[in-house]
Amino acid sequence: MFIEYGLLHALVILLKIHFFGVLPTVAILAAGFWALAKVLDKCGYQFTVGQDLVFFFSSGHESANCVGYIEMEKVKAKTLKHECFYKKAILNVRKLRQVPVTFLGVQLWKDVTPEVALEQFRIIDNKFESDDDVIKPCNEWAKTNISMDKPQWELQFKEDHTETTSLLFLKCHHSFTDGVGIITLFALLNDDSLCPKMMPKFKEFSYLQAFMLIAFTPISLICQAAVVWFHKVEESSRMLHTPTGRLSDEAVYLKTKTFNFKDVRKCYKQFDNTTFNNYVMGVLSKSLHSWFHKNGVEPPKELVMSCPVSMKTLPKSVSDIDLNNYTSSVTMEFPVCESLSESIKITRERFSRFAKFHHLIPTVYFQKLFKYIPRKIGSLLYNNFVKEMDFLLTNVNGPREPIYLCNKQILSITPFLSTFSSLSLVVVCFSYNQKVSFQIIADKQLQMDPADLKEFLETYFDSRVIKLKNEHI
Repeated sequence: MFIEYGLLHALVILLKIHFFGVLPTVAILAAGFWALAKVLDKCGYQFTVGQDLVFFFSSGHESANCVGYIEMEKVKAKTLKHECFYKKAILNVRKLRQVPVTFLGVQLWKDVTPEVALEQFRIIDNKFESDDDVIKPCNEWAKTNISMDKPQWELQFKEDHTETTSLLFLKCHHSFTDGVGIITLFALLNDDSLCPKMMPKFKEFSYLQAFMLIAFTPISLICQAAVVWFHKVEESSRMLHTPTGRLSDEAVYLKTKTFNFKDVRKCYKQFDNTTFNNYVMGVLSKSLHSWFHKNGVEPPKELVMSCPVSMKTLPKSVSDIDLNNYTSSVTMEFPVCESLSESIKITRERFSRFAKFHHLIPTVYFQKLFKYIPRKIGSLLYNNFVKEMDFLLTNVNGPREPIYLCNKQILSITPFLSTFSSLSLVVVCFSYNQKVSFQIIADKQLQMDPADLKEFLETYFDSRVIKLKNEHI
């Protein structure tokens, strides 16, 4: 069905080009899609923008959910559910009240009533006595799929976590949103003036710049893919995969202690031309080196790392929030070094090579083509590209100042990505309100204990912080 639709679509385009010419055909198609989008919008439908929807919903991998939780000052469940999420979020953000549907092979979002969307908010009464108790149910929750006739998000709320705090658990399909979208939503639900400065506003591209970016797309994609194609796979790198090479659909979630960002900043400023992102990769490189050694394995010289990069701008109001997953990625050979300074030097040069607009934007342009590719072909292309990747590292820069829900301060945010496709190890570095922590998500059958990696990350971050403090004393 999908292949026939794709061939028919291509045949129609070729016939139009034959009879009308290239430029008139492009103009007709552009006008036709614009008009179709307007008609669909009036009928309560939208074309999908997050192209992950195309292959994640059809790739056969169940673990595509992202989960997390926030601890906040105590608030009444009824107040949070109805006054905040219903009146401010669901009624203003269309994506929160949409479900995914397929028509003639085309992925669409369909509007549902706000009351149906509100059913995704549930009040729970679980007892959590420790951090491990809070993290444990996240894994079980992540394994359950969200019904396709419901919005692709769920919330669970515990009002009385402690005498002064409440817990809000979040879950959404990976294609539904990225971390920046959700955090921005929270920031704007209470007060527009509290919207965090997570990233600078992007300048609008001129038509010439847009044309050059589109023209550069094939070159950029080939450069990124070459990292995977020509990477020399060492046998020891297989320790970052399950014995069978397949995910077990069960993950281990770990969270490090929390670090003060001001202390970490003093550490990475000791290295010339080093950013926080460079420092994170350097510490992770050193931690991986120690992790292999502790398990009696000679560390590989390099691993293949994927690093998602958010391409979103900050909205001006709640109604302008775009929850679609709009991310590009940097794929690079990641060094595994014992020396922190050497690792920082190598990763700084390699990451900066691809973390530029002329590489990242074309990747996003290419993702838009997935809705015109038959699903099976799209899934095959994606899965073949990521099958040799060893791990994913993402640095989510959260709000630098506290944000609020129902005028109650959010005290901490803990996000967990899913171990999707062939990636059995995900490391998340998350910063919020001048605090930094790591979350590790590993397949349960990973051949090395991820708890060891967590300990090394804590040790190497702490050791430099403690050393600086002692020097000042």
